[in-house]
Amino acid sequence: MHELHSILTEWNHGASAQGCVLATVVHVEGSAYRRPGARMWIRPDGTRTGTISGGCLEGDVARKAAWWTHGGQPVLRVYDTTSDEDAVWAFGLGCNGVIYVLLERADTPETQALLTYLDEGRRAEREDVVATVVRASDDSRYHTGDHFFGPAGLPPELAEPARAALSSRKSHLLHIDGADVFLEYIGPPQRLVVFGAGHDVIPVVSMAATLGWQVTVADVRSGYAKADRFPGAASVVTLPPSGSIAGLRIDRDTAVVLMTHNFPLDTKLVPQILPLQPRYLGLLGPKKRTARLFDEINTDPACYRLHAPIGLDIGGDAPESIALSIIAEVQADLAGRTGGSLRWTRGPIHNPVEEIGQKVSLGELHAAVAMCETVYG
Repeated sequence: MHELHSILTEWNHGASAQGCVLATVVHVEGSAYRRPGARMWIRPDGTRTGTISGGCLEGDVARKAAWWTHGGQPVLRVYDTTSDEDAVWAFGLGCNGVIYVLLERADTPETQALLTYLDEGRRAEREDVVATVVRASDDSRYHTGDHFFGPAGLPPELAEPARAALSSRKSHLLHIDGADVFLEYIGPPQRLVVFGAGHDVIPVVSMAATLGWQVTVADVRSGYAKADRFPGAASVVTLPPSGSIAGLRIDRDTAVVLMTHNFPLDTKLVPQILPLQPRYLGLLGPKKRTARLFDEINTDPACYRLHAPIGLDIGGDAPESIALSIIAEVQADLAGRTGGSLRWTRGPIHNPVEEIGQKVSLGELHAAVAMCETVYG
């Protein structure tokens, strides 16, 4: 999401789209560093914003994107990294997966309409689903690179699958009418509210901002709650002495972290936060402090998804280490993961994109030709 924000910000601030190319990962088979929805903005001079892989595809795509799309039509490139051929490894393609990359000229009306829609959604913090045709057979009503978005813009047969993707907040690959259609769920930036504006909060905000999260810092101390201390924060709020959080946006999609180092203040904040049922709630401090806090407010902590002490057990006691521990746990919890070591993971690291319907078969020859054109073209 952060790269999409950066791309839209550059585009929206008047940067010329003339000669630029938008590269989007629209499907992945097997293992790949990035997942469908990853985007890269390629300028005419080859410089770029965003990534579509771990670094092995960017250079080749950036060098050839303008040539591939010189006719103005979208082009699907297929990178097959599963082969043991020397030519594949010479390009650094060692992810052991097949990556489908859609390339679109940024200055075409179709791409401009897509960017406009995505930018409006970003500003409105709108949850949405964009349908992109990954590939289509010759007799399909669809064409590779077609985009459909907005309630009025979706064909009737895509409306229900799109609603399902929106409801589940998961992207799907739909096989329909001789075409593979990527239904991409696009959510608003993750909101994080941090109570406390001490020195140890600075790296927490910095790391969260790097992830593209929308961060609010709140503290009763006006001398600490200053915007110039937290350049990555979307807002910095001075709370009233009563500790009232009225006006702060906290809901079931919000992550909340308490780092006030102020026990009396926490006894005021926690009773206000708990009924809002934030998606993540973490308290800094030892278990005894948390137990005393909940005794003080006469509440059973077992009734809530509480993270206390906050953070993953990664060692280190510097503010930066603590911040890394906190942000890592928040990220893991939001993703439904435990935060354990990947070496103990059984099966793939990423869940495959759910596929619905009967897959289009364009033949082994098509895949072989696409592979050769990509690696040698």
